[in-house]
Parts: sequence; structure tokens; C-alpha cells
Amino acid sequence: MPIPTETSLDLNEAYSLYIDGLKQGQTRELYQDLRRFVQWCGTTTKIASLTPQTVASYAEWIGRRGGDPAKKLAPVKALLVYLKRKELIELSLAPHIRIPKGKGKRSSGTASGIEPVYLTQDGFNQLTSELELLKIERIKIVDDIGRAMEDKDFRENAPLDAAKERQGFVESKIRELESILNVAVVGEKGGKGQVRITMGKKVRLKDASNGKLRSYLIVHPREASPSEGKLSSESPVGKALINKKQGEEVEISAPKGTIHYLIERVYG
Repeated sequence: MPIPTETSLDLNEAYSLYIDGLKQGQTRELYQDLRRFVQWCGTTTKIASLTPQTVASYAEWIGRRGGDPAKKLAPVKALLVYLKRKELIELSLAPHIRIPKGKGKRSSGTASGIEPVYLTQDGFNQLTSELELLKIERIKIVDDIGRAMEDKDFRENAPLDAAKERQGFVESKIRELESILNVAVVGEKGGKGQVRITMGKKVRLKDASNGKLRSYLIVHPREASPSEGKLSSESPVGKALINKKQGEEVEISAPKGTIHYLIERVYG
């Protein structure tokens, strides 16, 4: 299969591309773990829309399922490294696949001291719509499980197994979205004279080495979409920009060397 030159691939296509390039003996061994990741994210999800939050949430979900999470996550990490190396995604997502060390305490979103999640209005609306669709799918999956259970031979009931696994994916994503929306703070436009960079602000940067201009909207990692100019606040550039002011210079360490930007304008 030829390597595409654009990031319009969906996850299913990216998976097929990656599998085609593997040695024949490796394919069967990796199939189950990779398919689980693809199905959890959604087979038609565009790879350009994957975010650090998405892959981190998947790693957390795998950790709760038991077994050896390191073994289950290694193929997914390899897939993400491959996509980045082929320049099919802009963000380096593999480092966000972290092996869970323990269950820890889960926050309910109501306790005092909870850190807010800053979202743009568009991002808040998008996550709300996604949550509504997942809750509709949740009802359909219950019906699918009911129909599959009519087959009394549970030992070899592939439809039942598939429906239960999909139910796990959907419930995990519902919990993730609810935890974000419960503590979400929708960014508002700053008043005149407000030039400090925060979530939801637009920035125009000038590359000190060649004078090229770049414009970004700083967003929560869940909203990040490099193809649309939406830059994650957790990315190297995003972290360097947060709380900086218009007119300041920032320095970012990148694989190809250090990049210097002048913050020309902060607005929005």
C-alpha cells in the first residue's frame, strides 16, 4: 500500500497501512491489541484528530482491565511512533502511552481543590455532542447484548463478546468526557489590554530564524487539531507560550534544534 501524503486517514486505514508493513509472523501477534485500540477510539476517527488526552485515557483504561498493560500497550505505542515517523500525524503521541502504576484515586469533579479544565466554547460544544451520541450508543449496545444473549451457547458467542467489549469502550469514554465536562471552564474573551496567553487565546508567532508567521489557538489537549491551527496547551510550544505576554520571545527545544519565536500578537 502506498504511503499517503496527507493526514486524512482514519484509524482503520492507518492500522491497515501499518500491518501491511510488518513481517508476516508479527501480524497475528499484534492484531488483537491494535484492533482494541482502533475500536476504542473509533474506526472512522481521523488520525489527525488524535490527542494526547485520548491515548492517555486509553492507557488508563487498559490498566484497569488487568493482565499485563505493558504488553498490551507496546503495539499501540509502536503504531503511534510509525505514524509520526511517516509524518502522518503532527503530534508525537507515543510518549503519552504511559504504563499505569496503580489505580490511584479518581476524582468525582465535585471535591474541593479540583483543577478546572479550560475549554473554548467550540470545544465544550463538541465534547457535549460527543457525550450525547455515546449515551445513545450505550442504549443500542444494551439491545445488542440482549439479542446476542438469546443464543444460549455463551462459549462461542462472538456477537455477545463483541458487544460487551464495545460496551466497555463506550462506558470508558463516557466517564472520560463526563469528568472533563464536570470541571470545565469555558474561556471568555479578555478585555482590552489583556495580552497574557491563556487557554482559548489566539497567538501570532514570528520565527526568529526565517521571519515566517504562524497563528495558533491555544486549547485543551482534548480539542487539539494541528490541521485546524488548534494547539494543545500541553505540547512543547503550548507549554512555552502559556502565561507569556505579547512582545516576549520564547525558546522551544525541538528534535531539529532550538526554535525561537517572537510573540507578535495575543488576541481572542
